[in-house]
Formats: sequence, C-alpha cells, structure tokens
Amino acid sequence: MRNLLLALLLLIPMAVFADAFVPEFNKMKTLRCDFEETVYNQDNSVVSKSSQFRVFKLDDEYQKIYLQKEPIDRVFYYGDDRIEFNLQSMTDDVIIMSHTVIDRNTMQYHSTSEITYDNFMFGTRKSESVGTCRFID
Repeated sequence: MRNLLLALLLLIPMAVFADAFVPEFNKMKTLRCDFEETVYNQDNSVVSKSSQFRVFKLDDEYQKIYLQKEPIDRVFYYGDDRIEFNLQSMTDDVIIMSHTVIDRNTMQYHSTSEITYDNFMFGTRKSESVGTCRFID
C-alpha cells in the first residue's frame, strides 16, 4: 500500500505539467524594434538621448509576445493592428515601468516610461521612446 501511494504521488506532478504551455520560438515571427529614447528630468529638461533596440518574438496563434524569450505578462491588447503592453524592469538602483505600443500597420514603436531611482537625489524621471520595427525572420 505504501509503495502504491508513493507511486501515485510521483505521478501527480507529471499529470500537472503534461498540459503546461511550452512556447515554440522557432515557429514565431521575430520583430526587431530600433528606437531613440529621451530621458527627462522633473522640469522636462533633457537628461540623455540614446539609440537602443529590442527583439520580440510574436506568437500570433496564442496572442503572446516575448522580449527575447522572456514572456511579457501585462499585454492589454494583441491584434493585427497593434500590440499594447506594460513592462517592468528592475536593477539594483532603479525601477522602470514602461507602457509600449507597437503599431503593426505602420511598424511604429512608441513607449513612455517612469524611472524611479533608489537614490532620492535623482528623483523620478520620465522617458519617451520612438522608433520603427521590422521583421527579421
């Protein structure tokens, strides 16, 4: 009886994970977005400008988007016309909350962010990113 109970307990995790969603990245479209980011102080003066890019994987079948292979959980809208989502990133000294829209018709990228620093001397800053996207598959 004890062995039967142990065998059943060992099979439960397999049954639970059998239906787990496993992304098939090789079947997804790869979207590269190049953009110019401008960071502003509280008085709207420009702190910095930089050119950056992000690579997304698009799973149109399940309406999911990934930053590289990391899932983006806060997707507000995923359609043929646009994708709209929030991202949060953290480091040892900053938290960045971003709202991003990728227009799939014009392939335009637009993002606004709030940057909160651990050091109160920097305060909270805003940034805006504007750019273009292209498929690289």
